[in-house]
Amino acid sequence: MFECITEHFRVDPARTLMVGDRLETDILFGHRCGMTTVLTLTGVSRLEEAQAYLAAGQHDLVPHYYVESIADLMEGLED
Repeated sequence: MFECITEHFRVDPARTLMVGDRLETDILFGHRCGMTTVLTLTGVSRLEEAQAYLAAGQHDLVPHYYVESIADLMEGLED
């Protein structure tokens, strides 16, 4: 999927945020495509799950950052 996007648009994965609410899909996808990942805690996955994946050494399922909500992310980007 990401290859299709990069074929049509000039997207640099190193300068792209993958924001999602599921560790096993959104965050994993972001890691595999070389993007910085952000988990929003208003959706499916919880912080405790990310901590468990970290402890188990499953780093592709651990976000680089997390926010309580998308609104918090937007506030951080405005700063």
